[in-house]
Order: sequence, then C-alpha cells, then structure tokens
Amino acid sequence: MIAAALSRVADRLLAADPGLVRLHTALRVALACLLTGLASIAWTVSQDQSITLAAPGILFAMVAPLFVRDARRTAWFGTLFYLYLCACVCFAMASVLSRYPLAGDAGFLVVMFVGMLCQACGPRALGCAMLGVVCFYLGLYLHPSTAHVVQSLLLSAFGPLMVVLVGRVIVPMRVAASFRLAVHTVTLRASRVLHAPVAAHLSALNEAALSLEEQLALLNPSNAETIRERIVEVEVAAGQYAFASGPADDAVKARGDVLRHAIARLKEIAQRSATRRDSSALTGAFVTLTAPQRFADLRSKLCWLPATRATTAALLAMLIGHSLSPERWFWAVITTFVVFLGTRSRADTVYRGAQRLVGTLAGALVSVLLVAPLHDSPVLLVIAMVLCVFGWAYYILSAYAPGVFFITVLVGLVYGELGFAMGPLVELRIEEVLVGCLVSFAVAILMMPLAATRHVEARLAAVLGALRDVVRLSGAGPQAAEAVVAMRKLDRSWHDLRIALRPLQTQRVVVWNPDVELATGSLLCCLHWARVLNGPARRDGLQDAVALNAAEVGAAHVESIVARLDTLIARYGGGVGGAARNESDERGPMMPAIAFDVNRAPALAQLDGAVAQLFDRLMQPVSDTRRVFNWEVRGRGV
Repeated sequence: MIAAALSRVADRLLAADPGLVRLHTALRVALACLLTGLASIAWTVSQDQSITLAAPGILFAMVAPLFVRDARRTAWFGTLFYLYLCACVCFAMASVLSRYPLAGDAGFLVVMFVGMLCQACGPRALGCAMLGVVCFYLGLYLHPSTAHVVQSLLLSAFGPLMVVLVGRVIVPMRVAASFRLAVHTVTLRASRVLHAPVAAHLSALNEAALSLEEQLALLNPSNAETIRERIVEVEVAAGQYAFASGPADDAVKARGDVLRHAIARLKEIAQRSATRRDSSALTGAFVTLTAPQRFADLRSKLCWLPATRATTAALLAMLIGHSLSPERWFWAVITTFVVFLGTRSRADTVYRGAQRLVGTLAGALVSVLLVAPLHDSPVLLVIAMVLCVFGWAYYILSAYAPGVFFITVLVGLVYGELGFAMGPLVELRIEEVLVGCLVSFAVAILMMPLAATRHVEARLAAVLGALRDVVRLSGAGPQAAEAVVAMRKLDRSWHDLRIALRPLQTQRVVVWNPDVELATGSLLCCLHWARVLNGPARRDGLQDAVALNAAEVGAAHVESIVARLDTLIARYGGGVGGAARNESDERGPMMPAIAFDVNRAPALAQLDGAVAQLFDRLMQPVSDTRRVFNWEVRGRGV
C-alpha cells in the first residue's frame, strides 16, 4: 500500500515536472547553498569575522545552478566561469561606488539596463544579468571596506567550488536517466487524455513532448529518428482520440486502443534506447558561427524597449523608495527588475506584479510566524532556510508566485536571525514591493505601451506562419527532416501563444470576447491535423496514376490552405503574409505533385477544413474598436 502511494506521488511529480529537471536543479541549488554556507560561515566564526563576508559566495551558490545547464563539460565550466566573473565584478564595483551614493545609484541603473537588454540572449546571459543585479545590490547595501571586499571575494570562491562538487559529483546531470523520466512523463500525460480527452490535456502532452525532444537532442542516440516518430505517433493518436470523443461507440474504443498501443510502443523503444551519451554526436550538434553571424544574432536578441521601460521604472522606484527607507530602497528597485523580466505586454506586467504581491504578502506573514519559534533552534532554522532555498529554486522559473513566497520567507528568517525587529521590517518590505509594482504598472501602461492585443496577435501570426511552413514542407519526401523541424517550430509557437494568453485568462477583471475560445479551439484542431500530416506515411504499393491524382488533389488543398493562411498572416502580422507569398513564388511550386504521398491526402483534406473554420472565426466582421483577440477591462481600458 505504501509502495502504491509512493508510486502515485512519483507519477504526479513527473506529470508536473517532465524528466524531474526542476527537482534536480532545486536539489543542486539547495545543496550548493548549504555547503557554501557551512564552509564560509565556519571560516568567519573561526576567524572572528563578520558573517556578512560569506554573503557573496552563498548568493552565487543560490543562483548559479539555475543557469548552468550545458551538456558538454567545457561549456558547463565556461558558463560557470562567466557567471562567477560577472558576480565578482559587479560586487567589487558596487562596493567601490557605495562611497558615492549618486554614482552607486547610477551604476545600479546601468547594470539593470544591461541585464534587461541581454535577457533574451540565452541562459548564460540571463544568469549573468540576475547575478549582476543582486551582487551589485549586495555591494551597495553592505558598503564594505576595501579589506572586507578582498576577504569577501576570496571567501566567495567556496561558491563555484561547491557548485562544481554538487553539479558534477553529488547530483550530476544524467541525460539518459532524465530522458527515460521524460518519456514516462509523456506516457502519463497521454494516459490522462484517455481518462479525460480535453484540450488542456492535449496541450500538456505537447509540452511534455517538447521537453522530451530537448532531452533527446542531448542524448542523441542512434535511433533518435525512430523515437521522434513514436513521439509523433502518440501525439497523433491522442489528438484523434480527443477529437473523436463522445458516445462510447466502437470507433472511439478503437482509437483508444490505438493510443494505448502507441504509448506501449514509445515505452518499449525508450527502454531499448541508448543509455550513454555520444560525445562525438554532442560535439557535432553545435554549429560554429562566424564573428559577423554572432554579432548579427546578438543584435537581433537585444531587448531595447523592455530595457528602457524597466530602467525608467527602476529610477522612479528608486526615488520613491529612498523616501521610505534609505537602507531598504533596493527592494522596490529589484521589484521593477523582476516584474519586467521576460514580460512583453501590459497584461504580462500586471500579471507578474500581482504574483509578486501575493507571494510577498504570504511569505511575510509566514516569516513572522516562524522567526520566534525557530530563533532558539539553530538546526531547525537551517533546515527551514534550506527548504526555502529548495522551494525558491523549484518554482522561480516556472511558477513565479510560489517562488516569491519562498524567497520572502527566507529573507525574513535571515533578518530575524540577525536580530532585526520583524514587524517594521515586514511592513517596510511590503511597502517597497508595492511601490515597485505600482511604478511598474504605471510605466507599462503609460510609457511606450505594448498592448496585450498586439502581443497576442503577434504570437498568433507566428503560429500561422509556422503552420504555413509545415503545410509547404510536409508533402515533399526529400524535405522530411525540414518538415519535422517546422512542426516543432509550430509547437513552440503554439506554446508561446498560450503563454501570452495566460495572464488574460487568469485575471478576473478581464471580460473575454467569446470568439477567442472558439478561435483557439479551431487553431488547436489545425495543429492536430498538421501533426497527422507531418507523421510517417507509406505508399503501400498504390498505383502511380492513383498517387498522381491524389497528389493533384493535395496540391489544390495546399493552395487553399496557404491562401487562407496568407490572408490571416497579413491581417495579424502586419503584412508578413504578402512577403511570404512572394518568397514562395520565387522558390517555385509549393509542393511538387509527384513527390506527394497519397496517404497524406485525407489528413490534408481535414487540415483544409480546419483552416477554413479558423479563417471564418478570425475574419468575421468586427467593429473598429474591438477585434477577435480584443478584450476590455471593467471600468477602464488597459
């Protein structure tokens, strides 16, 4: 009975965390932070030095494991080196500038601007941005002497050492094991479709499949293409079962059996797949870019507008925060940084700010309740702190509100152990966070606003463009590999659209236009038939004349689909459809008739019908003040 209960808990954990990646990362963060704290604090106690000397190393061990994700050993150590260098430089600069308040404040704004500017340049750049901001804040807050700066930097070496010990020895990255767990996650989510065939479970299955393919890219076994085919087979079978759900007739039962068979086939091939990484294949997977190509790629990823917004909000929060507390104004400024980090519209900013407020309020309350009972119990206090670090690392990149809750509790426990009065401190933290959120809301709404409508429409245009590429490529045999890449691009675009819609779906003040849900359902149907079209198909010995006739019919469907998608892209993507059409005309025919597989014709016909329904949903007449993807806020516009 206990074993069955543990198995159910493990299954639920896997369903929420594909491959247990977040769990392993949180374990690395908690252990690295604990070991760094024990080593550095023990040294400060033995030398009768201030405990704050250990802060930079502990902070590094708390943040760095979140962003050291490289599979190759050289890249892993390279990322760790850049993170540590950035943390040390920012802490040292802040310590020097802390003697000149205006220069320190200006430097803090510059670091925030650079961090926001480079946020989309990959995990390494994002990690440097976060470490740069928090270490600069730490240097300004502690304003240490030159001797203390040197001691803190020397002592901070425990941070990367413990990260290496934990990340390479104690809890190493085992790609093969994570891959098998990710396969188990896919099968669990596919089984959920059998019990409740709803669109939400199909989207969750697609997310797990994307995570599985990321693990597959790291493992790169010899049968990778076969595994990808089995993944698509499970997704197709799940979609067919979900869209055919209804009375328990023979057809629905048959499709359920097909889904169960696909799940079993995926489990079987996962068990027989390679259990060791192919180092040569991993090395060959990385493409070397020239210096101009790297520079152009970097320029395309710089976020100038979000950086300008965040820095403006930080300046206003700094001015207001200084009036509330000359020592704690950093909380207001850092709030603006994290609220704007990764947001692309006003709705995203409001959603992130609300999450931070809720997490801060709940964490402040719990910290007040825990400080007194744990003050005289050092062991329990350390356990509570480690649990807070674990919870923060587990949630911060996926569920922001719980992550803020755990970090707020941790801050309260630290300040309480240092002897600060908790009542005024909690009140001040709530005030500073509230100031940062309100300033962020005001800047997001008034300064160069990006309306949520335009943001969603841009994501919708990306989905439509990716769908067009899938249709163009899926019928040509020699381009099968390109078709698979295009299908996964479509999946990721759909995932980005769902993320863009999430803040609007969770805000009670939002009044939805009911056509949104209808259009979203039609779009999900298009994705399903695109996946069927992109799946494996065989001729099965049909006559060439029949195949040629089916190819001609398929080409007609392609032209119909592409024409509708071009119109939608032109409407929601600002004329991108016309440019794409001209580009395709230059390339030649959309799909060579002789290369078209006859077995794809039924799926193509179904996709044509789904696109026609989507076209009707999105192109219906609307007023000038409201379009299909438009909403209003009760009492005021956003």
